[in-house]
Amino acid sequence: MAQMGSTNEYKKPFVSIIIPVRNAEKTIEETFVYLFGGISSAGRKISGLKYPANKMEVIVAYEESTDNTFEVLKKWKKNNKRIILIPVKKCNSLGQARNAVLKKSKGEYVLFTNGDCAPGSNWVEKILEPFLSDPKIGMVGGEIYTLKFYPLNKIEQYCEQIGFQSVGDRVGKKTGGYYPMVHDGRPHEVNGSKDSPFFECANAAISRKVLTAIGNGFWSESTGEDVDFSLRIVKSGFRLYFQPEAVVKRVQHSSLKLFCQQLWLNSFGHPLLIRTHGKRTLEIRLQLFGEHSFVIPFPFQTMIYWGDFHFMHLFGFFAFIKTIFLSAQGNNPPGSVISGVLGLWCLFIVFFVKYFMPVLRIQPASEFIYWSWVRYRSNLAMLMGGLRGSFSFKRFYLESSF
Repeated sequence: MAQMGSTNEYKKPFVSIIIPVRNAEKTIEETFVYLFGGISSAGRKISGLKYPANKMEVIVAYEESTDNTFEVLKKWKKNNKRIILIPVKKCNSLGQARNAVLKKSKGEYVLFTNGDCAPGSNWVEKILEPFLSDPKIGMVGGEIYTLKFYPLNKIEQYCEQIGFQSVGDRVGKKTGGYYPMVHDGRPHEVNGSKDSPFFECANAAISRKVLTAIGNGFWSESTGEDVDFSLRIVKSGFRLYFQPEAVVKRVQHSSLKLFCQQLWLNSFGHPLLIRTHGKRTLEIRLQLFGEHSFVIPFPFQTMIYWGDFHFMHLFGFFAFIKTIFLSAQGNNPPGSVISGVLGLWCLFIVFFVKYFMPVLRIQPASEFIYWSWVRYRSNLAMLMGGLRGSFSFKRFYLESSF
């Protein structure tokens, strides 16, 4: 029996786990606890990864930090020879940090996570399973949940309850399986939305042969690197596979400002993604009773979402302007003014209620006003990021109703 276990261990592939970090003094400690074992921030004893120690390396690409990240890294490196520390200078994105260490990795499979993530004990085994059953699988992604790092933090509570960054709802593959190929390159297929086949590299793995086939790295842009990386794999003829049992929990942002900054940056890259990977079409995606696209040929890749968020502002704006205009005409009695704007105000109220209705599911209910503000403010950040990206990358992009 002992010999059988030894044989199985011998057959396991060597893997490289790559982790980019910057200003991660608190969270990288938690990541190492879940990788190697120890006591978590919640006081729980964590066993660490079950994968054989001699079959893995953990490469940390550390960027210049303003906190004590490097001191934490040195402490863990001193007691664990599997950790390899590689400095990265003048880095503008997580993709660039990963590129700096990819060429030094030795694994047959490369696993990606971040310095604010906590992989499950069977993470490596579960994320490798699909590769071993189908050689056409080029990348496997796992599920991402919220790690309760600051239990009383409201933004963390909000992210956990809305399933922020959860992979389960993407492209309709909640239970796992093969992601669809990109068929005709319509903008919503390649923009990094929930309809776009991609995995975030907070929890993903790629085989060495596929990594070589796509150029052995991420693009040099400051955003959108995970989506571009996944799409290049698909365009090379390989498949993406969602493995929900390969779980990583992630620390969410501790403030509304940081949360909005992330959403702004993500949306900023969407026009670049449709310019790079999309078909030359104008796509209008109506988010009303489901999602429905209207696509026509167009000289430039263009994406317009239109849902409750947009309807609410549209009817609210016209109702307000018309009310002011009619009221300014002194010969209009109050009854005439009301009847002239009643329809617009009713439509505004309908979409206002529809937009904020999902907030009722977020607890505690006593924070309803705050949860509503977070929903609105984060959606506005997405909208502004997409518009700013439109100017930078010369492709018009109106962000979705979130």
